[in-house]
Amino acid sequence: MSANITFNPRHNPNGGSLGPAPLPVKPRPSRQISPESWGVGWVDNPVATTAMQGAIAKIMAAEGLKLEALKLTGSTAYVRFRNLRYEAAPQAVGRTARILTQVLPASVETFRIEPTVEGMRPSIITLQRGDIEQLEHAPNGARLSFARADIGVVAPQDRVNPLPGLYPKLSWGLAPYLLVSVFDPNQPITAQTGLEASARLDLGSGLSLSGAIRQPVAGNLDTDRVSDSVIQHVRSDANIYAAADGPLVDRLTVDYFFQPGKNLYGRISAGYLEQMYGGVSAEVLWKPVDSRLALGAELNYLQQRDFDQLFGFQDYDTVTGHASAYYDFGNGFHGQVDVGRYLAEDWGATFTLDREFANGWKVGAYFTLTDVSFDDFGEGSFDKGLRLTIPVSWAVGRPSRRNVTTTIKSLSRDGGARLNIDNRLYEQVREWHDPSLETRWGRFWR
Repeated sequence: MSANITFNPRHNPNGGSLGPAPLPVKPRPSRQISPESWGVGWVDNPVATTAMQGAIAKIMAAEGLKLEALKLTGSTAYVRFRNLRYEAAPQAVGRTARILTQVLPASVETFRIEPTVEGMRPSIITLQRGDIEQLEHAPNGARLSFARADIGVVAPQDRVNPLPGLYPKLSWGLAPYLLVSVFDPNQPITAQTGLEASARLDLGSGLSLSGAIRQPVAGNLDTDRVSDSVIQHVRSDANIYAAADGPLVDRLTVDYFFQPGKNLYGRISAGYLEQMYGGVSAEVLWKPVDSRLALGAELNYLQQRDFDQLFGFQDYDTVTGHASAYYDFGNGFHGQVDVGRYLAEDWGATFTLDREFANGWKVGAYFTLTDVSFDDFGEGSFDKGLRLTIPVSWAVGRPSRRNVTTTIKSLSRDGGARLNIDNRLYEQVREWHDPSLETRWGRFWR
């Protein structure tokens, strides 16, 4: 028995976007016809500026954007926001700019839009209001609007005090989950499904406590296959972890993100970091806003969790770490090299190449070579695989930050295994940098 599904990733199943249309750009009246509307007397009127702030925050919330800070002068608006909805970063910037034209007085010509990611501010995007008014319906409006935008580093004079009441903030959710494994010689396809309850408490800028509890419902990941690995079992006992009947703690961490200097980003995570390991993970990334190259380093102290995935640990602990280099080759191709120490205390390197498409799809391949011999590694000789990321917005036709990622690889072995952590810095930062913004700027007017 077999099943086949044929589709074209360039066309989503809904034939287009089902989300609400953006607000139109509101043109300003001519200075000659209405000179009083171009006055700046409102700057010294706290009632007027407070009303503008409230109106902007309300409209942004309806658009899936969180206003975090606002500073107004007679000619410039500094806006800091968090993107909660849009898979493409330029779409969030474009909607923010449209909202500002709806509310701000005519004298405000410059929009300095500052996105935040986990409390970090990776860039500031400067737009001229006149360009937005002129290019909204231009045939080549996307290309011209990007050419006239300035993407830079947040300068000291741009720093804005956050709005009151942002923290603490609690969010939670309940959703099904699905885990799939392939290429087990005894059972070519195994899977597990269940329910996941997740919660997150934002305590301050860049500081959060988050976790997820899972209850397996059905599946066959808990095979009776016994690992024949001759090195430390760091991944090959995955079927024993899958046998836990729950409820189980999938992850429970405190995370702190920060910017220690210009072009530098940092992360510290502690707790139950993933299904099999808990401990402390620290990372630093160097990534200039206009550079195709990024360099990073990560260091972890880890202890293997009990098979029931509650709060206990096994005897095995280790220190792992990698130095990483990332490069954007253009045309959607991204390369990555990680060199360092893996979970089984083997040393080596992982080479990755991904292709990212303008609609958010990503497909890539990787392989890892370490000082574990092919014979000791076992079936497959060395770690390798393919990975695919599909944005949820492509499937459902509505804007969403969520995506589904799956890795197709041979049976999990112990050589070349890394910590699975989903908030590494590079992917969080680069979407707000050039050239990633340019690649997806076509969605600025969407």
